[in-house]
Amino acid sequence: MSTLAVVSQSGQTLNLFDSTSGLRTGQVTDLVAEPHDLCFDDRAGLLYISHAYQHGWYTSHGAFVSLISIFDTKTRAVIDTIDISPYLGPHYLQIDKERNLLYASIEGGISKETPESGGIVGIDLHTRTVAKRIASGHKSHWFVMTPDGSKAYTCNKEAGFISVIDLVKEQLLRTIAIPGGCEQPGISRDGSFAFFPSPAIGQVGYAPCIKVIDTSLDKITRSIPLETGAVTVHVDSYDRLLVGLYRIQVDDKTAKPIPSYGGVACFQSIGSGYERAGTVETGLIPLTITSHPDGNTAYVSNIFSGTLSIMDSRTMTVEKILEVDTERRQDKAMHQGAHGIALI
Repeated sequence: MSTLAVVSQSGQTLNLFDSTSGLRTGQVTDLVAEPHDLCFDDRAGLLYISHAYQHGWYTSHGAFVSLISIFDTKTRAVIDTIDISPYLGPHYLQIDKERNLLYASIEGGISKETPESGGIVGIDLHTRTVAKRIASGHKSHWFVMTPDGSKAYTCNKEAGFISVIDLVKEQLLRTIAIPGGCEQPGISRDGSFAFFPSPAIGQVGYAPCIKVIDTSLDKITRSIPLETGAVTVHVDSYDRLLVGLYRIQVDDKTAKPIPSYGGVACFQSIGSGYERAGTVETGLIPLTITSHPDGNTAYVSNIFSGTLSIMDSRTMTVEKILEVDTERRQDKAMHQGAHGIALI
């Protein structure tokens, strides 16, 4: 039996569901504010939870947080925290099992002269202390890592460039220009290609697309056009691209931007290009996507809807919609009811 773990950022909860039936099997309600992303270490049965801000979101938030919580999936309890100070705002997490390192993208703290200088830190899982720190040249929100653990490509949001980082030598190798910025990337199973949705949310005047980086050249070699913005790319076990789509419109009464659509598009590799295999509506702003190892099922967290969609990747249909956290708290400026996902 598999368990789906999903965090509510606004609700500060970790929610556990049976991945087959969709029934909620547990909830942890006293997490450090505010949980963001999840990373599961199947060797130890530990789930790592990043905490980036005390409250808020990328462009409008309270004080940075420098903590990663450790949740034991056997006892179903938070057993420890990792303090990565002076590094700020850990967000995305990935494990290099061969080197026993937990990597986290950070939004600041690498340079004392420039407080919001981000990059990637590597945490030794034996000592639970920071063993590596590599500057990216900007606040880094997400990243992908090659399967051999040698390189990372960071999403620097609105910065207009992607950073290529040598994780072994601990240095910034180069930058790749991406006008308009980017959002959460994905990487092919063999590490040959990285996929960055562009532009970043809020950047106007740029045609939405997926920029494809050939990692042997560290260059953008092609672009997959989209009809609307994209916030994330997940590559499943069949090397299909599952792309989280969104649309934002301006409210007539308040003149404020509001999300109006969320869905997932599937692209398959055909020859030297990519062909769209289907699209399905999910919920508002599908921020995080992961999938079952068999490639038949995908899991999509819709952050503004506060729901999680369980999707059949073969038929591109939503089979179940799980309510994670659908009620907006009055003490929160924005409802962010479903964010990081992990399949246990």
